[in-house]
Amino acid sequence: MSLNAKGNDVGGSSKEEKLGLERETAVVGDPQVAQMETMNITKVLTELQAIQSQGPKKYCILGTRHCSFLHQQIVEMLAYALVLSGNHIYTSGAAGTNAAAIRGALRAFQPQLLTVVLPQSMSKQTPESQELLEDVTNLITMPQNDAMPLDVASRICNSHLLSETDHLISFAFHESNTVLEAAEEAKKLEMLVTLLYLD
Repeated sequence: MSLNAKGNDVGGSSKEEKLGLERETAVVGDPQVAQMETMNITKVLTELQAIQSQGPKKYCILGTRHCSFLHQQIVEMLAYALVLSGNHIYTSGAAGTNAAAIRGALRAFQPQLLTVVLPQSMSKQTPESQELLEDVTNLITMPQNDAMPLDVASRICNSHLLSETDHLISFAFHESNTVLEAAEEAKKLEMLVTLLYLD
């Protein structure tokens, strides 16, 4: 029996019984354990299909300098396919992932759909990068960053790239701090982010 402040019976049943409410216990999992989503080839192909099925967009491709030849081939093929589909690719000039994106985009013979932004001046780039960049028509350099450490200049460069694009596709190891920071920044900008881990 339920009594009000004056001691009178107020119905004899709980609110839940009167309103017909049923309570369920929420299952929230263990907040101390990261819920890791496994990526399989089908899921990756589904995401890539979704990328291709949308209209032309501006994609930023960033990634680690230290990736295998196979990963470089995958990045090159992705950039090639995106440019052939009319998408604009933005990247930086580093070796590894970014160089593979440049090679793939150049293979599509649509130079107007590739923009490369360097974190520092051309003279700060490796001879291999300089040779690759000779064929890039939309090349932006940041010589004002020459006195900065490369990681600081790269963060500034990545922010500029993100400000110009709609979607970030990044290839990283769990220790690729600069690339992962760019992915976090892109999420804060409410961009679409596809982050593929190589380890």
